[in-house]
Amino acid sequence: MEVRIASCPLGAKCEEVREVNDEQVMFRCPWFTHIRGKEPQSDNDVDKWECAIQFLPMLLIENAQMSRGTQVAVESLRNEMVKGQNNFLSLIQRKREQIQGR
Repeated sequence: MEVRIASCPLGAKCEEVREVNDEQVMFRCPWFTHIRGKEPQSDNDVDKWECAIQFLPMLLIENAQMSRGTQVAVESLRNEMVKGQNNFLSLIQRKREQIQGR
């Protein structure tokens, strides 16, 4: 089956050359965006111009991965804080016992 890319759902063209005052002028859609980095699912390099709407799924996947990483870091920090708090409370308890034992 042949697959073709449909026209913009917003009715725009990413880039279009028009005549303005007898000069050719390139009009570019404000959503025509350059992305450079790594594809989050395949880790392949990405360096291309596309419509920002086309990049949304890839960027949402990347955002979800970053959120999971942040959640792991926050949980690790929480565990260390709980450990420190427990050590502090046990020190206070021992000091109270020392004072009461005198």
